[in-house]
Amino acid sequence: MARLLLIRHAERPEMPESSVGNEVLLTEKGKADTRIFAQRISDPVISIQSSPIERCKQTAEIIADVVSFQRENIISNRDLGDPGFIIKDGAVAWSHWQDKGHQRVNEHLLSGSEQWTGFEDLDHAVTVFDSSIRKQLSLLGEGMHVWVTHDTILATYASRIMPNSLGSNQWPKYLSFISVEYKNGDFIYNYLNVGLLHNGAFSLT
Repeated sequence: MARLLLIRHAERPEMPESSVGNEVLLTEKGKADTRIFAQRISDPVISIQSSPIERCKQTAEIIADVVSFQRENIISNRDLGDPGFIIKDGAVAWSHWQDKGHQRVNEHLLSGSEQWTGFEDLDHAVTVFDSSIRKQLSLLGEGMHVWVTHDTILATYASRIMPNSLGSNQWPKYLSFISVEYKNGDFIYNYLNVGLLHNGAFSLT
């Protein structure tokens, strides 16, 4: 069985809505939560990819340390952030957050059908991104692949690849993920918005 986890990075401090916040790092709680998350991965991790943004790299590196994956083998992937596969022009896309507010942009990412300047055609972009995931799983064989990204990337992909789009109350919390499993020629998708890691409500087996 081959499985890929597309994960939102761990906890960061709150950011002003006027800031993109690329420089913001994980909190100490975020680092500790990531260790707990990684300890629940029982399958061998054979690849890790991360957004180039530092808090995603921090999350990926902590996971790598826990599962005995070499940090130098983590691949930086700009489809996962900076700017991410959903963005065509970062400055133009950011203007929508500034003008419309985060809630309206989030709704668009989850289920909007109109084309916004600065963004890719979201349905097409998700199809292309999903193809890259399927290729990874079908070519590299059994084991776990871990990709660390941002809430906007995870939300857009999960909402548009699952049978039913996500509601705003299902927006990804820190360390939430979608699992894509390749088994017996089929691809199986499961979205888990984990919330507090200490509640013991999930395992990564």
